[in-house]
Amino acid sequence: MICPNCGYQNPEGRRYCEECGERIAEVVQERTLSKRKTAREAARLRREAEKRGIDAERLERRRTARRTKPWMGLLLLGVLVVLAVVLALVLGGGERLSEPEKAVHDFFKAIQKRDIMGYLKLTDLGYYQAVKAGEAEEPPAQAYMNYDHYEVRDIRTQLEAQEGDYARVRLVGGFLRGFWQDDIMPPSPGVDFAVNNRTVELFKQDGKWQIKDPVKTGYPDVYPEGVEGGSEFPETEEGL
Repeated sequence: MICPNCGYQNPEGRRYCEECGERIAEVVQERTLSKRKTAREAARLRREAEKRGIDAERLERRRTARRTKPWMGLLLLGVLVVLAVVLALVLGGGERLSEPEKAVHDFFKAIQKRDIMGYLKLTDLGYYQAVKAGEAEEPPAQAYMNYDHYEVRDIRTQLEAQEGDYARVRLVGGFLRGFWQDDIMPPSPGVDFAVNNRTVELFKQDGKWQIKDPVKTGYPDVYPEGVEGGSEFPETEEGL
């Protein structure tokens, strides 16, 4: 019989350990009873769980969760916060547009969709408000947009200056081209703003940002000579 206290191998039937003198029979009996009691308690809990309709395995998982160290929960929370921040940066492009930049982006969206009301809201607020109030008729898109449809891609902007009711935005990326519906006239060559940057001037009217020169801003080609502010058709001025 092995002594539960010192591990000495005693002859069968010994009540005391020959090595340490521990009472072998009582200790073994107590430990055996303790194990049986634990097993009976576990069986009782399982039966009660089954009666309540709770799966015994689920109950065990709950017990394990209670024993989980608190720092693990904090670590998991930290990971979730980091993932949320990364996701927000990815979806938001990692940057936030200023109000003047947003007006420029909305201007090109209106051109792409041939949304005349959206165009007027950013270029002629008084006319826009008159149409909304029923005091004027909505003009046709061709009255303001020279081409029948436009290709607009990946517009990127940079705020150059903003002071009071004036702002200047630089087009630093994207592509713009105009097309005719009947294909009799060739499409415009188009302009790559990453290669040919374009400056857009804006002013505030009734708290709304307006494009100062929408014709220049939405011109779907590179300006002649690449000089801003120069004539679009310099050959017509020769000899004047």
